[in-house]
Amino acid sequence: MELQHDEISIPFLEEGEEIIITRSPLINSNGVITLKNKHLPEMLDGCVYIHPKTAMDNMQCDFDGDLLAFSSSKDFPHLAAEVKDRNLPENRYPDIIKRDKVPYKGSFEEIAISAMENKIGIIANEIQKNMALQCEICAMPQAEKFNYLQKVSAHFSFLVKSYEEGKLQIPEKILQQMHPITLLRKQNINNYQVSQTLKLVKKIFKDCVAELGNELQVAADGAKSALRPNDSIIQYCQAITGYKEVEWLADKKNQEAFTNHGMRTNGYSPIDLMIKQTNQIFEENQLVARPIEQFRKLYPGVKFTDEQKEKAQQIKNEYNSQIKNRIELADKQKNESGPYLVITSPSTGKQLEVTNLIKFNAAKNSDFWKASELSIQVRVGNPTEKMPHTLFAQGKFIDSDGKEVNVPIGTISMKSMKEYNIQPGMSIQQGKVEFHFGISDEMVDTLKQQTREYIESIRQEIPETEKLQLAAAIHDISHTGESKNYSGLKKAGVAFSVFPEHAQAQLQNLQFTEMRVIGTQFNECAGRNFAGEKVAVKFMDDINPREPTKTARWVAVEGKKLGVIDTRSPHLLSGCEAVASITSSPSNSIIVTSLKNPENKLQIDRVNQYAFANHNWQGERTNITLDVRQTDSRKAPVVFAKIGNQVLGVLNKQSVDFLTQQLASKGRTIQGLTIAGTVNKAPPSYADIVIDPNSVKFPDIQLENQNQSIATVAIIAGAVDPKFQAKTEQVLCNMLERAVKRAVESGFEKVQFVDVSPNPTPQIAEALQQIAGEYKDIRVEFIGKASLEEGMKLLKQSSDIVLGVKTAETVGIIQFMASRGKAIATYIPETGGFERYNLPLAQKAVEVAEHNLQSER
Repeated sequence: MELQHDEISIPFLEEGEEIIITRSPLINSNGVITLKNKHLPEMLDGCVYIHPKTAMDNMQCDFDGDLLAFSSSKDFPHLAAEVKDRNLPENRYPDIIKRDKVPYKGSFEEIAISAMENKIGIIANEIQKNMALQCEICAMPQAEKFNYLQKVSAHFSFLVKSYEEGKLQIPEKILQQMHPITLLRKQNINNYQVSQTLKLVKKIFKDCVAELGNELQVAADGAKSALRPNDSIIQYCQAITGYKEVEWLADKKNQEAFTNHGMRTNGYSPIDLMIKQTNQIFEENQLVARPIEQFRKLYPGVKFTDEQKEKAQQIKNEYNSQIKNRIELADKQKNESGPYLVITSPSTGKQLEVTNLIKFNAAKNSDFWKASELSIQVRVGNPTEKMPHTLFAQGKFIDSDGKEVNVPIGTISMKSMKEYNIQPGMSIQQGKVEFHFGISDEMVDTLKQQTREYIESIRQEIPETEKLQLAAAIHDISHTGESKNYSGLKKAGVAFSVFPEHAQAQLQNLQFTEMRVIGTQFNECAGRNFAGEKVAVKFMDDINPREPTKTARWVAVEGKKLGVIDTRSPHLLSGCEAVASITSSPSNSIIVTSLKNPENKLQIDRVNQYAFANHNWQGERTNITLDVRQTDSRKAPVVFAKIGNQVLGVLNKQSVDFLTQQLASKGRTIQGLTIAGTVNKAPPSYADIVIDPNSVKFPDIQLENQNQSIATVAIIAGAVDPKFQAKTEQVLCNMLERAVKRAVESGFEKVQFVDVSPNPTPQIAEALQQIAGEYKDIRVEFIGKASLEEGMKLLKQSSDIVLGVKTAETVGIIQFMASRGKAIATYIPETGGFERYNLPLAQKAVEVAEHNLQSER
């Protein structure tokens, strides 16, 4: 052999280069090694060469087409160093024992039934969980280790008791290692003793992985050997790590993870830490489905006839029906995999489907598959994510002792539950049984092909001159709500599947130029009546006024907030700028301001329907009398506002409630009440804007600053009661100074502060200027005022933090930033206490110390 145990031959990598090698499946860290590259004189294309013993001992690799993964150590220096450390004799796992294959025996049916069992996933998951817990023990903060050890000790005590009661098999060598750990329960030990004992726990975990590695190899050879994993080993290894759930293991195959939500995580393993960082990035950049009506006007100006609309509806209905059938079949394949049986009741003739047969132990008996008649009873099941069925069937069988036993055989299919309203306790005696093949991938693919053929037939049928109009018609009817239960988040695949080239052509230019902005009467442009003039606008994300923990897309006009884009209107990206013509809504309401108490205002609606419809109210003084009338016996009375004998309008509900409450304390009613006040036209409640598509400037998408030497602190301050003002300013100043100290301790070169307060004050800048003069080993920079959106973008690192004061005007911003996972510490002037959100444990400890510091001062 021309290669030594520490060599590999890869012709296209440099000779003498160190290479990291592994293969899948990776059983444990033994399976990742480093070797030195050596060129051989003759080699086959597409092959690498390795010593047989090296391949077998480390990666259980033979030479029948196994694939290796490799890369140069210089590309991954940290990984290479860890690989070498893990392969030191004292750190390696025992070599995997690749057992001789055992030939299958028995009939074809018996072999097929035996081969169904596959525990690769169960063992691999347990190894992953074990490794996560091993890593967690190393990475866990010292402050958490004592309680963690107490939990493990209590769990091990329970396992030892189960062993003594004969409920669990545990090897003697594992029991001996567990015994000293069980004795520590509720003992008061120091940090050194805790760390040493956790090393013993980690050693037990490592021994479990060594055993599981051999069982995983047996399971992987299951298709070629009758040998099966040792269940007792799997059971005690699962029991040992059973004190804690590793949440990401359950989420790793969840299709909604990083689509609709992040992944769950509850530990300190490297994967947990990666998930936490990824979750933060995902939450900040999540793609959220928008109501489908926003995209309705993709074909502006394209007209279609009623006949074309009717044809579009037919195409949509048929397409959606075929897609629905395919999805239902795919769901059935997923939740009811493998063969199923149909049992026919001899008394009613009804046919019941029993599914998931191969997931129940009855399937392991070859006689089960030969049955022509069965007696079954329906029982309540335990639904799981993989088998969400609430009912299962158990059959009557005769065991080896001649006794009648009830054995679960499968789940009652979703179809049968819906069709016959199956209830627990129902039974079928001596029903005729037929076995059927399960749903295959080919059956699902056939329905996909059927849909493709249907689409192609439509394209062939429609004349070229009518395709654009029909594409517009299909798109229009697919982007509207059609029922009272419409959620606004449905899909419209048919609009893009039938005539994709027309949809693509429309996307060459911005089509969504018309939108409505609502809530204009409450914002910075309130009172401004736009009459179609062209102005500069900017789109931005900020707090949703209706849901303070969520964002909404706002439109600003010349730097002032106009309002929020209506959810049914198209939205441009946050940061987009454009020129738009704006037209305010006609106002059909007026505001009456009391002359006696100007803070009291009433709103009168539907002015356009009555005597003063054409009057332009601009601060006139007048007397208004209220007249309560019962116009509809099925509805509440209506309060009319009158000037003299003429109706002005209808008092709105909020104003009615306000007056009723005010008058009740005085024993009076609204009827006949006269109000003296000034009358003004109510500010517009919405505005329609039309974007000039040629003026749109999209935001620059820039890569995040990778400079890790800059710490960022966002500041939120607000007005407080004068009696708390001095103390609050001092506490906030102390918090800012502590942030600078923490940045120095963490090795940052610069700490930047940004003020996202609703109403910034100069005191913040003055305090930071004073602090900056006291520190020479770090740069302290005050960026100044920024919008909430801009401030959020600056908080990129896990060490970045928000500091501030909790007041009535800042509480919404604090809750919003907390909901986005930002680390926050706020001072509460009224109580002198602090509130914290999303702080790591170490940082919480710092903030507790800071709290004590404030108390001392």
